[in-house]
Amino acid sequence: MAAPSNRGTLTVKDKVAQHLAVRAALDTAGVRTHAGGLDKLTGRELPRIDVSVSGDHVRATVDIAVQWPQPLTTVTAAVRANVTHALSTWAGLTVDGVDVSVAVVVTEPTVNGDIRVERVT
Repeated sequence: MAAPSNRGTLTVKDKVAQHLAVRAALDTAGVRTHAGGLDKLTGRELPRIDVSVSGDHVRATVDIAVQWPQPLTTVTAAVRANVTHALSTWAGLTVDGVDVSVAVVVTEPTVNGDIRVERVT
């Protein structure tokens, strides 16, 4: 077997890291997919992830929708941990930071079955 320095390289594109981060965010308890209003037309569904890969380092910004009544600090900490784990374990990247924002809190279904959404500003 060739020495490690002679085996080649691994390049992880931003889009791959983004998909890994989306999956990790959705695997977190309390995180929901959400698209409402113009988001449905523009394809800007939550969770929304922006990653920047430079060499073997990555930084991610994560916007999520959280199901009420989940504690926001607990959910955001879990998302940060899950995304960090996914990017470091599955992609072999050094994670420089994961910033998590709650964009929407999705409340329980109303009497008629509709989901009410509260925007967080």
